[in-house]
Amino acid sequence: MKTNLNKLIIVSVLIVAVVLVIVLKNKTERRIVIEDKEEIVESIETSDLGSIDTFQPKPDDISQDDRIEIQIPENIPTKQIEKPVEIPETKKQKKTEKDILALVNNSKITESYLNEEYNSLPEQHKDMFKNDKEGYLDQLVITELLFQKAKEKGYAPNDSDQQEQMDAGIQKLLGEVSSNIEIPETELEQFYQENQSQMQGAPFEQVKNDIHNYLLQQKQGEVIERYIEELKSGAEIVLNEEWIKVQRASKPKNPLTEVLKNGKTTVLDMGSSSCVPCKMMKPIFEELETEYEGKANILLLEISDYRDIANKYKVRVIPTQIFFDKNGIQYWRHEGFLSKEDIIKKINESGA
Repeated sequence: MKTNLNKLIIVSVLIVAVVLVIVLKNKTERRIVIEDKEEIVESIETSDLGSIDTFQPKPDDISQDDRIEIQIPENIPTKQIEKPVEIPETKKQKKTEKDILALVNNSKITESYLNEEYNSLPEQHKDMFKNDKEGYLDQLVITELLFQKAKEKGYAPNDSDQQEQMDAGIQKLLGEVSSNIEIPETELEQFYQENQSQMQGAPFEQVKNDIHNYLLQQKQGEVIERYIEELKSGAEIVLNEEWIKVQRASKPKNPLTEVLKNGKTTVLDMGSSSCVPCKMMKPIFEELETEYEGKANILLLEISDYRDIANKYKVRVIPTQIFFDKNGIQYWRHEGFLSKEDIIKKINESGA
């Protein structure tokens, strides 16, 4: 029981880390590996993020060495994008159209800066945004907003050369934002009751602290995401719409967008040919594709080919299955191996 709950907690920690890592300097490639019999967990700051098991128990035929992989956009540097440059109102639009991709409270992000930062990423992380430069620009905007707020609160220096202090300032800001979260006893008990099948008979008091830590990390991640959205809505952000149009036009055809328009339930699985649980999902999806032909969309995508979709739907663990109703609205998702029977059950819930 302890192992399963720890796996669940670690997955949640990583979800919170996704928000944090977009504002941290690219120090090292990160990886956490959770072995089936022995768990090794380092701190988020020093560990490598690469692969992990999920709370969902794996089938008996998955060996100790088979792992579910984490796919996380890594470490966009938090250095100040450029010193704020006040642009006269009469020239703002003209400047934006020509050489500036975004103005974030009059601090500019230029195309040359974006390309420089993108080209400095490790190849596997560069691959995550190869078809989604618009998404990478959004990460840079978030980074700049957090840095500006950290400076405003005195958590980060104005000197853009003091990289470590800026990183620490943003971490302090996010730590402050996600503090003071309380988990009532009733919520812990409710979680225990709803997940008793995973508890393996362990009494509530034995797993209470693990449940608390999991729910705390989950709520911290939600609070940070809301905070970032509030920063965005309260900021003056001017985007280069012409550049964005070019980026969208250059994207490869999106198979998910096409099927979501046909009025059928859609099941999307994002995985990798090198991931063992992903390989186990492949024959299941091939069978479902035949059985549900004309009744539901069964879509199996290689995450390396569709990083933009993974980024949009925040796919952090592979395989991940996402279920969309007949109107194209997401109604359920799951991380890790999912049996054919469970997939059919969720499809039927949509009326397919």
